[in-house]
Amino acid sequence: MKGVTALGLASLSILFLSACGQGPLPQERDSITVSGQGNVTAIADIFSINASSQQQGSDIDAMKSRVDDQIEAMLDLADDLDIPESQTRATEFRVTPQWQYQPERKLIGHQVSRSVHFRVKGLETYAELLDGLAKLNVRDIQPAGNEVSNADALSDTALENAVNDARKRAGILAAAAGRDVGEAIRIESHTMGTPRPMMMMARAKEGAAESFRPGETDITAQVQITFELE
Repeated sequence: MKGVTALGLASLSILFLSACGQGPLPQERDSITVSGQGNVTAIADIFSINASSQQQGSDIDAMKSRVDDQIEAMLDLADDLDIPESQTRATEFRVTPQWQYQPERKLIGHQVSRSVHFRVKGLETYAELLDGLAKLNVRDIQPAGNEVSNADALSDTALENAVNDARKRAGILAAAAGRDVGEAIRIESHTMGTPRPMMMMARAKEGAAESFRPGETDITAQVQITFELE
């Protein structure tokens, strides 16, 4: 029994000495965690549209010829406006039967159609394209979205603004408590998506350029930063 007791005391002594040898535990630094948001306003400068040529009737070959002529005229217009070939795409022609359902189901003809997708850089070129298509009597013109060409650079700027906003907030809080803001010890980024700006629907008629205005969009970034307090 005495042997067991002595062994226990020896073990406790070893543990005590080991704990003493480790020294004091590091103290947590005083810190403050804040959120910051940064916004950058952008205007679209790349525009996409789909323009379609359609013919209805019974003579498919004749309709296809007229549709092909109009598609060719659209592509020539793109060349005149110095739109790169890589930014235009013409589809194959499509034939769709046209049915009459009253008083009975009956085939009354066909519709032949083709379309061209344009991706244009610059509002002025886009406006000229709209007017040119209207003069070619293209009646089916549909906006297909727009983009901000330097969205990545603007996203970086929004992120920088968010960090500055977070540091400003931290400074206000720290000053109110009689402290100073030190270095950032933890940073989390919550960059928001870049929404595509909405644009007005352009009517297929001469003068459509004057009625079109690209919308603005906000590119937003959010961060959460922990700063050391001094």
